[in-house]
Amino acid sequence: MKKTAVLLYESFCHFEISVSLEILALKNKEIVVFAKSKEAILSEERLKIVPDKTIFELDINEYDSLLLPGAVDIESAVKDPEIIEFVKKFSDKVIGAISIAPVLLLKAGILNAKPFMAGVNKEELLEEGFLESDLILMKDWDECMENPIEEGYILDDKIITSVSYNFVKFGIQFAKMLGIEISPKSFGI
Repeated sequence: MKKTAVLLYESFCHFEISVSLEILALKNKEIVVFAKSKEAILSEERLKIVPDKTIFELDINEYDSLLLPGAVDIESAVKDPEIIEFVKKFSDKVIGAISIAPVLLLKAGILNAKPFMAGVNKEELLEEGFLESDLILMKDWDECMENPIEEGYILDDKIITSVSYNFVKFGIQFAKMLGIEISPKSFGI
């Protein structure tokens, strides 16, 4: 069975991927945690995680999916060309990106002409240099709060995006995309 890659960066948000990781663990699907280096990474919740591998040690043929958590501040990851190259290698794989993490997919060109949601507002991304044409199909944080999507995520082909408060629905659907079924009742829905 192929593995799931989990990319971590400073101030990543653990809870947003906790359901995804729990389902994968329950079904014995191997995950490998990647980061720019093997130094411990501090999460938003102040957990220290030591990555299994660096982004330079990736053998893409061993993986069928990528999981990207949100973060308090993802700017350094978005502006790092080596991280963006790592993300691009998963363009034909299943990808789950929650909260602000879809910005990594946007920067990598993976979300071109695809609908997505993200835990950031369009105005902020425009200030960071993204183009209006990049954001036409985006449902931003304010839109998610004012007019939530019942499913809790946007699914387009092999890509699922969501915002933080939908982490349970996101995790269950990410697992389904990998052929793993689990009762939503297991996670209170």
